[in-house]
Amino acid sequence: MTGIRWGFTFLMGNSLISNEDKLDLVAKATLLYLNGEERTEVSGNGFEGILYTNYEWKVVGGFSGQQFDAVLDSDTDEGKLRLRFLVSEQTLRQGMAYSAN
Repeated sequence: MTGIRWGFTFLMGNSLISNEDKLDLVAKATLLYLNGEERTEVSGNGFEGILYTNYEWKVVGGFSGQQFDAVLDSDTDEGKLRLRFLVSEQTLRQGMAYSAN
């Protein structure tokens, strides 16, 4: 039986890109983490760029996790757009048969 892995992904930064595109970037950062990948090219409605990690561990409030960064060229934001993601896995890559949460 495959264990369940769960956690939280936080997006930090300010941008005029749509909420749908922001959620897509959050999902891509999470998938990079889960797949152990370092970088991917990303694009959406009016932006393109790179999403990557330097395998740095960061803390936000009471959560800690691997940091991912996106550097984007955006039609709506002035200059380079920089967004930061924190992927905080709560199962320590081990998974569980079920989660009480």
